[in-house]
Order: sequence, then C-alpha cells, then structure tokens
Amino acid sequence: MTNDVRFLRGRLDECFPGRYELDVGAGMTAILTILDNSFAGQSYSERLANIEPLLKKAGLRPGIVELYTPDEAEERGISLQQGDTRSPATWEEAVSMVEGGKQALDGSRPPHRPRRVVFYSYKGGVGRTTALVHTAFHLARSGERVVVVDMDVEAPGLHTVLPRPDGTEIQAGLVDYLWERQLRPFNQETGEGLETCLVEVGREQQLAISYAVEDPISRAQIHVVPAGAINSNFVRRLNALSVQDILARPDDAWSLFEKELVEQIEPDVMLIDARTGLGDWGGLSLLRLADEAFFVLYPSQQNAEGIRFVHNTLTQLSNLKTHLVLSPVPEGPIGLELVARFLPSLGGMDDKQLTEDELPDDEPTEERLPVRVPYNPNIACALRYPVEGAMPDYARLANLLRNTETNEKVEATFQQFDRWNVIESLKFPERNAKEVAAEYFELFFQKTSDFEKFLDDARWVVRGRKGTGKSTLFHLFVEHKENASKRAKGKLENVDILPGHGPATGMRFRPTTTEFETIQREINKTKNDWLSFWRAYAIVRVFASPHQALLKSALRNKELRELQKHLQSSFPAEESIADWRSSHTKALLQLLDTTLDSQCRDLMTDINTALGKAGKKLWLLYDDLDQDIKEMSEWQADALGGLLRLAYDSNNRDLHNIRFKIFLREDIWNKLVFTNKSHFGEARTLALQWKIDDFLRLAYRLATGGSAEFKALALRDFPLTDSEVDTANEEELRKALAPLWGLNQEKKKNAFAARWVYNRMTDAADNTYPRSLTVLLNAAKEEELRGRHKPTPKDRLLSPRAMQAGLTEASRARVNELKNEYPDLKLFLEEIEHSNALRSQFKRDELRRVWEGTCKGIYPTFESFVKKIQDVGFLEEKKRGETYDYGIASLYIDGLGIRRVQGEKK
Repeated sequence: MTNDVRFLRGRLDECFPGRYELDVGAGMTAILTILDNSFAGQSYSERLANIEPLLKKAGLRPGIVELYTPDEAEERGISLQQGDTRSPATWEEAVSMVEGGKQALDGSRPPHRPRRVVFYSYKGGVGRTTALVHTAFHLARSGERVVVVDMDVEAPGLHTVLPRPDGTEIQAGLVDYLWERQLRPFNQETGEGLETCLVEVGREQQLAISYAVEDPISRAQIHVVPAGAINSNFVRRLNALSVQDILARPDDAWSLFEKELVEQIEPDVMLIDARTGLGDWGGLSLLRLADEAFFVLYPSQQNAEGIRFVHNTLTQLSNLKTHLVLSPVPEGPIGLELVARFLPSLGGMDDKQLTEDELPDDEPTEERLPVRVPYNPNIACALRYPVEGAMPDYARLANLLRNTETNEKVEATFQQFDRWNVIESLKFPERNAKEVAAEYFELFFQKTSDFEKFLDDARWVVRGRKGTGKSTLFHLFVEHKENASKRAKGKLENVDILPGHGPATGMRFRPTTTEFETIQREINKTKNDWLSFWRAYAIVRVFASPHQALLKSALRNKELRELQKHLQSSFPAEESIADWRSSHTKALLQLLDTTLDSQCRDLMTDINTALGKAGKKLWLLYDDLDQDIKEMSEWQADALGGLLRLAYDSNNRDLHNIRFKIFLREDIWNKLVFTNKSHFGEARTLALQWKIDDFLRLAYRLATGGSAEFKALALRDFPLTDSEVDTANEEELRKALAPLWGLNQEKKKNAFAARWVYNRMTDAADNTYPRSLTVLLNAAKEEELRGRHKPTPKDRLLSPRAMQAGLTEASRARVNELKNEYPDLKLFLEEIEHSNALRSQFKRDELRRVWEGTCKGIYPTFESFVKKIQDVGFLEEKKRGETYDYGIASLYIDGLGIRRVQGEKK
C-alpha cells in the first residue's frame, strides 16, 4: 500500500506540482485538496472523474476531496497549508508519514556540523555500546576528532565504560544541558541563567557536561558526553523534555548543543549511543538525528522482527545509510550455522544481507555480508576500554565510516568542477605495446611486483595469458630502456638489451611464419638441432644490431675467421638494416653446418668473456613466438624447446653474462615438453599476475596521466605523488579512484567499485587483463557522454550505468581475443553466443551437449574439453552441493550476450 500511495504522490507531482495536499485517513480514505486551472469549466463530478482512477490505483477511497481553480479557492478562503518538511521525531509520526506516502526531505549536512552516526539495537545486551566505544578508538587513532554521546537516556551507561580520567563522578550530562536550554529562560548571548556548559572554560559557576579520555596507544583524545547523573533531578528533567522540540528550529536546545560542540571541540564525527526499542528517544536518534546508522543485534528471531520493521520504515522515509552488526556471534561452525539460519529472516533488507552461499564466487564476502563480531570473554570482564585484543573485530565499522567520509569529500569537491568538462578530458590510451610512444611509457606504465622479479638474471621465461602485459614489458626494455632504468634503481646500469626475436619498432630484419616453416623443413631434413639454430640466430641478431662491437674483437680470432667472413658477406651491418629475405634464411641455416656451428658455440663463449671483462651483461629478449612459430604444429614444441634448452645450456656452460628472457603464452608453456623442463621451476620462470594493488595503480596512472583536469580533481582530497602511487595500498587507491568510478559500486551498497572492476577483469583462472581495463574505461566514458540528459551521480564521473556498458564492451573484446588465441574453441564460443546454448551457470549435461555439437572432433573426451576451457580461464567449477556444476567467468558473460541465472550479480 505504501508504494501505491507513493506512486500516487508521484503522479500528483507530475500533474499538479506544488498545487495539492494529500493525507490518508482512517479506512484508507484520501484527504485531498487540489488547486489547478485545469478544473475551469468543469463540474465537481467531472473533476472527480479525472482524479478517482488515481485514487483507486493507490488503493484509496475518496474521503474529503476538494478540487478548485485558484480563483475559486481564493473566493472561499481556501489555501494549501505548508507541509512540515522535518523528519519525524517519533515512530508514530514515522508510521503516519509512511502510510501517507510521504518522505522526509533529504537535507544535506552543513559543512561545519559533525557527522552523526547512531548505534542502535532493538534489544539490549548485544554489545552496542562496546561496538561504539571500539569504533571511536579506531577513528581517533586514524586522526579523526571524535565525540561520543549517550542518548540511551532511560538506561545510561556510557560514562561507566569511559569514566572520567580523574575518577570523580559525573554531576551533569546531556539531559541537564538540553532541559535548561529547552525549558528555562536564559540569556543566549552571555549564558546567564545556565548552570551547565559543554566544556570547562574557567566559568566555575557552570558544570561542564563533557570530558576527554585519552587513548593509551595513540594519545588521541575522545570526548565523552554522558546522559547525566542518575538521581531524582535527572528523572524529572528527562520527563519534562520534549523530543518534538529537538532540531525543531535553529536556536533549539540541540542546535545550541551542536553549535557549542563545533566551537569548543570541532569534532569530525559524533557517535550516538541510542535507546533500544521503539521508544521516543530511540526514534529521535534514528529518525531525526542520524546521518548514518549501525543496527547491532544478536542473530535471533526476536531481534529480526524489530530490526526489519525499523529498517523498512527508515528505507521508506529517507536515504539513511545503514549497516548490520551481528554481535556477539559464537566462533567456529556453530556461529557460521547460526548466521546462515538467521540471515534469511531479514528478508527485504538490501543485497548486502546475503548468506555466503548466495554470493557470486567472484564477490569478496566481507564487503557485502553484515559485520560479525565474535564473542570475546575478555570484553565481558573488562575493567578498561578499549580491549586491545578485541579491536580488530571492530575495524570494519570504522572503515565503513571512513568510506562515507570519502564519498562526502568527493561530492563536495565535485561542486567545484565542471563534471562534463572533466569527463570529456579523460583519455585512456589503447594498450597496444607496439605503438606506445616513450612519453606514454613515462605516464602510463605501471611497475608491478613482477617487475623486480624480471630484473633477476635467473628468470629465463616470462609466462602469461594474452593481454596480461608480456608485450608491454618486452617493448619497455627493448625500445624504452631509459624508462625501464628509471624504475630499476640502478640494476640495469651495465646491462645491454637486445631483441633476440620480436616485433620491436623498425625491426623488420627477422624471420616470420613463412621463413620459420622453411627453417623447420631444413632442420628436419638435415637432422640439425633447434638449440644450434637459436644460438646462430642470436649471433646474427647481435651482428645486425648496434651492439656489433661485442663481436669485433672476438671475430679477430683466426679460428673464427670463417664465421666472420660468413657473417660479413651474408648479413647487413647495423646502419643498413633491411627486410629479412630468403637469402638470409639460407645463410642462417648454413650456420648450422658442423664447422660453423662449433665456431658459433666458441663465439658465444668469447662474447661472454668480453662482457665479463667489461663488467657488462647482455640480455636477449624473445616475443611473438606464438605468432611466428606456427601454433599447434607438430614442430612447435621442438622449436620452442630448443630455445629454452639454449638458455639452460648457456647457464650450464657458465655463460652468465649472456641471458635469454623468453616471453611465452601461459597455455603454450604448459603444453611444452622438452629436455630439462624440470629445471625451469619457480626460480627460473615468472608468471605475470596483476594483483589488485597493481591493477588499481595502473587505473590511477591511466586516469591521471591522460587528463590534467582529472588529476587536479583527484589530488584535491586524496593527493598521491608519482612515487607514492607505487607504494599505495588498496584502501588508499580505492579512495584516490573514487572520483573516477565511485567508492562503492552503487550508492548505499557496500561492494567497492574498484573491486567490482578488478573482479570483472579477471577470469576463472585468476588471470587479470589490464588491456581490457582501457577498453572498459573508454567505452564507459562514451556511454556517460551519450547519457548527458539522464540523472547523474554526485560522487563520480562514470556512473554505474556507464561502467556496466564499459564492462560489456571489454567483455566483447576479450571474447574476440579468446577466439583468436584459441581457434579450436571458436565454434564452441560462437554456439553459445548465437544460440544461447548455455546460461551463465549450468549443469554438467548442458555443457556436454554443447561440446558434442561443437568440439567433440577436436577434444575426443569430455574431460579433456572441460580441462581446456578451465585452463584458459573460461570455466569455473562450482562447489559440490551447489545448484549448478559450472559457471562462466564474469569477464566473458556480457561479451557472449548470455543470460545470467536469476539472482546473479552483474
């Protein structure tokens, strides 16, 4: 019914904006007055006929319905009464407003007023005050100025948990302060006539109601405002106070309290310990005072019913942000089972109240499940607060409040910028490593934790999926060594770097697919070894490079004169590099002749010696091997195995000054079988991975490096220098990126936007694709600009709608890359894409049917097919006992255009 009445108000706002009054009386009767010129020339019955269908749709019967033109109303002395826009002070008022379809005005907090955070519990004894106190200490330790206020006025106790430091008893509190200013005459300018004040300021005739306690760890202060000293005066004054007068006008008692609070203490946040149940003081705290609220409850049915009513009422009245805190919860399986049984009873409370089984596998549960505080016997018998051993249990409460503070800062800053101008300025360069200019590496390259590992001489193989940054790393070191050196902290000072093979700019002098097929046929015909080929090719690469000087002295050795003559006659000098021709293929193969092969082997030894004497090293980097050596050919493993054996053989021969670094796609590496592969363990290989910190650092560099306007916006509240970006943690990066895509995925939702992006750029095998990030951001920007006419968020540039459109585009791009990368899966992917053969999650038999119709000829057993699509990160296996056996990684769902199962998050 409430939603129907709210719908009616919406229609009346459209048809008669500011020209009606509506209330709902007993028996669902409408009490309605409308003053509008459209009624001119109509009888009352005609006027009512236009309105009555709207009333019926809202489930209302006409009660008192007055319909006039403005002139008729003036003649009769009828006017619209200005409605009370204040939030309700009591639950009775709140229920009446809800039934009438009314909403409290969403007034923004003045910039100098502290944020009011209410800790509420439907029943007592659940650790509400304890949660408030430990949250206060967390905030104080992070530099916040905190005041805690006891508004549990019918059973005050905050002053016993945080007593006065001098050990004396309190003599007055908030009740006394409000009573004086609400009911006694006094001089507002001088304070004459008042017996209480907020803090001691040398006026001995007045009692200070607040005091400060000091954190023994950080020495930060927390200001305490108790309810009052429990005595007969307290009872009389409490009964005389009216909650209706709280925040009723600019000079009411509470407003004076906050004014003095700001002048004397300047708190950032006020934590209010609220009264339990559905009484007036608890209602006042939640309905009229709260900017944000924590509902603290033990997971039981008697708590669920009350909290559900409170939450639903608040949701229908306002946009108050609320959080659930389950306390105290037994530890271990008993506690987990208790929570799992309890959460469904909170039905109707938003999506962050889910059981862990209901969460999509890629969602971190901590962000979306209620806070759970375990039972701690040390708290039960504590004599001093905080209890240090319990502090970690309350850290998330403080983090939730810091997140709100971040959103408020961003919203305030946005008011000082032209939002559309900043969006238009955003530029996210495509991560095509072959085309990235030097200045782009300077602005956008993000050094990950793998960068330091790459600098290790002992790392010979760099593995990773396509799109994880292998080629970017290759081009950085081969073509932009000066940028790499800046990040290497001196580790590249005596290292020469040369492309052993790969698509370096201007490097046309290299064999490609056709030439390698010719080379393979000749090696197979002559029974030569691929190791010898790669050694000879490495010498040719050095000879035809700016590093030719490395060979000159060694080639003067008369034992190598034949090799010198062959190189000089067959291959170009560095200054006249040309395209690779068939004659070069022939000359390279001639180096595999027994005599020249032996001389190549000796030359490698001499080069190593010369490098050692000069205190230098030479790195040869190899990329694009999946492109130039035919994939899935019978000889691919032999060819790549020969290169890997060269790296191993050179190390065994103590040629430590020549290092080979080979970039390979992860799936190709996994399939390779060659002699001594067992020696290529973790110490010899590097699997490129993008942890969330590295991924968010890249996102920050992309956004700030491409737009001076966005950089100015981001640095306003969360300044990060270039050097600080590389050490910033996830929390700092989430805040720094909040102006771009928001702190939370959607307002009032707990899931972080940054994690949402990261999880959706990550496949089922935990491979994250930074290349897809630029696709997402570019598409999101364009979608945001197309939606100028739509409502825009106040706390971010790219709305959730735009980010979802960006995800779809990035997913499409990734699906196409998957088809190109694994052509044997193309038919399978296209079947899903065009015929909706699968949903996002499915049973084993459903997948088997698609396999039989598409890939059975390529993968003769269903098990081998499943393993393949698991290995490439497309398929995730569900836990035993779940409804479905398998699911498709979120990264690919939107790109394939398939339907999500009901309840699965986008």
